[in-house]
Amino acid sequence: MSLTSQELNYLIWRYFQEAGYDLSAFTFDRQSQCSKYEHAENERIIEKIAPGCLVDLVQKGILYTIAEADAKDDSDYTLLGALVQQEITNLSDTNFSKTKNQKRFQLKSEVENGKQGDDMELDNGPDNVSFETKEVSKLLDFSSSLSCDWYPTSEVLAYGKPNGSAIINAINDGKFVESVEINHPDLLNIKNEINMVSWSPLGNLLLTAGAFSEIRAWSPDGRLKNIANTVFEDINAENEIKQSLITNILWNKSGKFVITIDSANNTTVWDGVTLSLVRQIKNEEPNDSAGAAGAAGAAGAGAVQTACWLSEDKFALTTATQGIKIYDIIQPHVGVNSFEVQPIGSLPGHQNHISLMKLNEFSKLLVTCSDFDYEIKVWSSSSAHTSLDLNVKSEKNQGLKLHGSPIIGLHWIPNTEKSILASLSMEGILNIWDAESGETIKSSELFKNADNFSADLRHHVSKDVLLFNSVLSPNGKLLAVGDDFGKISVWDVNLEGYGYEDKSFVRCVVIYTPDIAESEERESTVGLSDLRWDHESKMLAASYIGIESVIISIV
Repeated sequence: MSLTSQELNYLIWRYFQEAGYDLSAFTFDRQSQCSKYEHAENERIIEKIAPGCLVDLVQKGILYTIAEADAKDDSDYTLLGALVQQEITNLSDTNFSKTKNQKRFQLKSEVENGKQGDDMELDNGPDNVSFETKEVSKLLDFSSSLSCDWYPTSEVLAYGKPNGSAIINAINDGKFVESVEINHPDLLNIKNEINMVSWSPLGNLLLTAGAFSEIRAWSPDGRLKNIANTVFEDINAENEIKQSLITNILWNKSGKFVITIDSANNTTVWDGVTLSLVRQIKNEEPNDSAGAAGAAGAAGAGAVQTACWLSEDKFALTTATQGIKIYDIIQPHVGVNSFEVQPIGSLPGHQNHISLMKLNEFSKLLVTCSDFDYEIKVWSSSSAHTSLDLNVKSEKNQGLKLHGSPIIGLHWIPNTEKSILASLSMEGILNIWDAESGETIKSSELFKNADNFSADLRHHVSKDVLLFNSVLSPNGKLLAVGDDFGKISVWDVNLEGYGYEDKSFVRCVVIYTPDIAESEERESTVGLSDLRWDHESKMLAASYIGIESVIISIV
């Protein structure tokens, strides 16, 4: 097997393109003419070159070099030799190997007694685990609201009200110490409800969304910075503008760009500093002549799209035909002031509407799910066409409780060694997966397992609960869940503290029950509409409709 210089240059050129180094790719091609490798005779070869091929080859080469150097006991003092020798030293270090062996190989009697070789005690199951489920009261209350969001680095809360106003509240020592009111005026005699509020990652901008998909950008002190709208209609059109609402606001990590999606499935990319328009991607209508695929698309045409940032300038967007398109935001050329947004790839997606999509920022695994057939798929950047299917029975998933209702939450739990994913469905099933192998780490019916609650609070066990909200704390240790009664429960998903007990056991650490009068309980307008953690994972803000919203403290 051999690799010609032209073929190597071609792989380098492909790497530049995949990494977003467009100028470098252009310059390299001008000098090497490597793009000429793409011709009819090489078509079958090029089709099999997966994204990340060059990096994969380099990694395999390093591993081969390590193995070769170890076999030859080579100690040449070269740069690569020094790196290789360091890797071999790390792998053969006595203490390292001893520690790993102690973790991997244990006597059955040691596991049953809850001890390792160093006599460290471990929890073995619910009967031996001491924990307390606490019922908490509200720390503060604020007006009935549709949405809320914490400032990224301090205890400042913004929330939107049904009357067209939003409030920015500063909190100190458990009290509101300062507040600013901002407003959306009524439009066409329609009350301008603020249904979404969202701080930028740096906290320099607050977005509020109102009727007709109107977006307003504010400074942290409440000064209006810009007004925008995702509904772009021809002023000469006779049709009335349809009322639409913003359903999703997604910032990239730096806050340079922000994506909004409205109920008409218009996806808009904005400049995250000025809120100026970068590009609008119109709702794709399925092709009626496309046979079964077109029919499937038509069935999902009413479903709201979802998006996910893959990097600072790349994002994934679901389509009307249940697929996933990858877009790249290209920096403007010299003399051009506007960015370009171009599709650069696609994933086959699902058979039914995709409801959620989340990226693991460390492993770069992308997870998607469908709220129709409850499929969960994990996509790797190294393969554009294959995925790992979760929520299916297999030999390594003994005791798995399959999701049998819409999935309301997908959460990547921070872990430096594995890609850990938590999925939560409406009927209260929580599954925690190793998303690289597909193995189930936890599988629990949260509200049906009495062991999940401390003995004094097992009256919260219920077979009829339905869940609608879930949010993972910034430190990745606690999962807050809201049910159809407006009750909030907080669950310990920090796997390091569990040991070897039953997979169905998950600790409930906090429960908050709102004070709803009997007359209010019968009203359909009373309910939990939003749930948000503060940046320190110590407080939860809960927006309620029909009753006072609250902030609760989590110890």
